[in-house]
Amino acid sequence: MYPAKYFQTSEEESHKLSALITDNPLATLLVNVDKPVPHISHIPFHFAECAEHTTETETMVLVAHVSNQHPLAEKLLKQKDVLVSLVFHGEQGYISPHCHDNAGSNSNINGQVVPTWNYAKVHVTGFANIIKTPEQKYQQMLISSQFFEREQKQPWQLNQVSNKKVQQMLTAITFFKVSINNIEGRFKLSQNKPVQVKKSIAEKLIQSGKAELANQIR
Repeated sequence: MYPAKYFQTSEEESHKLSALITDNPLATLLVNVDKPVPHISHIPFHFAECAEHTTETETMVLVAHVSNQHPLAEKLLKQKDVLVSLVFHGEQGYISPHCHDNAGSNSNINGQVVPTWNYAKVHVTGFANIIKTPEQKYQQMLISSQFFEREQKQPWQLNQVSNKKVQQMLTAITFFKVSINNIEGRFKLSQNKPVQVKKSIAEKLIQSGKAELANQIR
C-alpha cells in the first residue's frame, strides 16, 4: 500500500484536509492543455461560500481566478468540466538522524535511523467550470478579497477601488469553480515512530525554527 496506511487520513480526520487548504490556499495546479505534459501553475483557492456547505466530497467546491491569458482560462471558454488536479502544501521539513539523539538507543524498531522528510499535503482532483456572468464574477471577487484579507489589521475593501477599475479587473480575469471529485491527505509526520522519538524530533524542529511542524508531529 502506498503511501503506508499510517500516513493516510481516515474519514474521521477529513476535517484536517479542509483545514490545510484554508490555511495554505496556494495550490499547485495541473491541467492538460493539448501538450505532451500537463501545464503547471500556482493559484490560490478558497472554498465557495454556501449555506448548505458540508465536508461531503461531492458537495465541496473551490473557487479561484486566473488571467484570461492562462491556458486553463482558454480551455474553459471552449469546454465544460475541465479535469484539474491540485496539490495544497502544508508544513514540511527534513528530519535528520540527529533528531533522534535524545530518544535513547532503542528509539528505532529496526535498530537503524536514516534521514527522511516529513510533510503535510492535500491532493484534490475535480472538474473546473467557468463563472460567466458579471454579477457572479463581482460576487466572487468580493468573497475572495474578504477571505484573503481576513487576517489583516485593516482589511482592504473592494469599494476602495473605483467602479471603472473594478470593471477593468473583472474583464481581465477568469473566475472558475472546481467541484471536488476526490480529496486525499498525505500526512507523513512520523506516525510510525515511538512517542519518545516523536518528542525528540519535535524538540529538534523547534530549535531549527519549525515549531508548527513540531506541533503536528507531537
